[in-house]
Amino acid sequence: MVEVRQLEYFLAVAERLSVTEAARDLHMAQAALSQAVTKLERRLGVSLFDRSRRRLRLTAAGSALIPEARLIVGRVQELEVVVAGGAARTPLRIGCITSAVSGLLPDVLPGFLATRPEILPLVHEMGQRAQVEALREGAVDVGVCRMLVAEDGVELVRLADEPLACLLPEGHPQAAAAAVDLGALAGESFVCFPREYAPVAHDTITGACVRAGFSPRITQQAVNDQSILGIVAAGLAVAIVPAATTRLRMAGAVARPLTDPAAVTPLSVLVGAAGAPHGRALRDELVRLRG
Repeated sequence: MVEVRQLEYFLAVAERLSVTEAARDLHMAQAALSQAVTKLERRLGVSLFDRSRRRLRLTAAGSALIPEARLIVGRVQELEVVVAGGAARTPLRIGCITSAVSGLLPDVLPGFLATRPEILPLVHEMGQRAQVEALREGAVDVGVCRMLVAEDGVELVRLADEPLACLLPEGHPQAAAAAVDLGALAGESFVCFPREYAPVAHDTITGACVRAGFSPRITQQAVNDQSILGIVAAGLAVAIVPAATTRLRMAGAVARPLTDPAAVTPLSVLVGAAGAPHGRALRDELVRLRG
């Protein structure tokens, strides 16, 4: 029998495409995580990852498992929370990119929930593609990401254009500047999230660099803000990130705005075409406050 914990481990690796990063975030040994994923593959009788290259890639079976695994894991987590204490509440399942978890939800959710005690918010951190699939499957009720155009089965409202900023190692020559001209970073190594995780944001960041006269040399990849900050703080790279990410702080890394006013990234809210009423209610509140 497939265990929920195995699916959680699979999702952690699938979202990061790195056993090392997933093990670090899960606070477990890399060997134990690899064994757990291998055990799941043997139980299902398929290979979930292509390990023939330097970086993991999902197989067709792995890609097909992601939405199903996310749905099962999410339902189990919701069951545990919703019935806790014997008080039934209506779950509001929110799919959200990392930067919006720290930069948007704290501004909106407290006021929204203050008049809705019957709602239990459940935040699922996930990338753009995962949100679309989860909305289509009914695994989440509302999503927040950086898409520009709606897709089949998903309704989209664009909230705003968010300025981009840069993260620099402490002591970097540009760290003392009030604002950074992107062109000054042309020779730097960059850390960025994989394009498949958030293609619009990735292309927006790359496009800003191209306008500044260079193509960014991406030498590191990470899928969450803490990892990006850690790589920058270690002096391994610089990063271009949404301004919301700069709310987070880490010793050894400094944040600076960019001089280019056109260096922005979109922020949108999504609901499924047949979405739950409370998901649409949160969508409307986001539009009212940030649109």
